[in-house]
Amino acid sequence: MQKYPNGMGQLALLPLAMRMAGPREAVWHAIIRKNYGATHFIVGRDHAGPGKNSRGRDFYGPYDAQDLVIKYHDDLQIEMVPFQQMTYLPSTDEYQPIDEVPKGVQTLDISGTELRKRLRTGAPIPDWFSYECVYSVD
Repeated sequence: MQKYPNGMGQLALLPLAMRMAGPREAVWHAIIRKNYGATHFIVGRDHAGPGKNSRGRDFYGPYDAQDLVIKYHDDLQIEMVPFQQMTYLPSTDEYQPIDEVPKGVQTLDISGTELRKRLRTGAPIPDWFSYECVYSVD
C-alpha cells in the first residue's frame, strides 16, 4: 500500500478459494459482492479462467465472463466494470490496454502460468511486472 498515493487503495478480504469456473464463477462473485454491499464489480480478462484445455486451447474466451455478467445485469443488480488486458510498454515505462497500443510498439507481458513458474523456480520477476515486496517471501 505504501507504493500508492494516500487514499488510492483499500484492502478488502474475502476468504474465498478460486474454483476456476470462468464465466459462471464471475456471476457467483458478483452475487457474493452484491451481498457484501458492493455496488460495482471489476471483471477482467479471463476472469477465474482455468487456462488451457487438454488440446492446448483456452477453455473460455478472454471476455466470456464479462459477457455473462452483462447478460444477467438486471438480475445481479451490480454494475460490472470491464477491465481489458493490460500490457507493458518499455519505451514509455507504462501499462496500457492492449487494444489501444499502436501496431509495431514493443510490449512485454508475463502470463499467470509464467508467473507461477517463476515463483516456483525462483526465476527473476522483472521490476516492471511487480514490486519485490509483493512476491518476496522474506
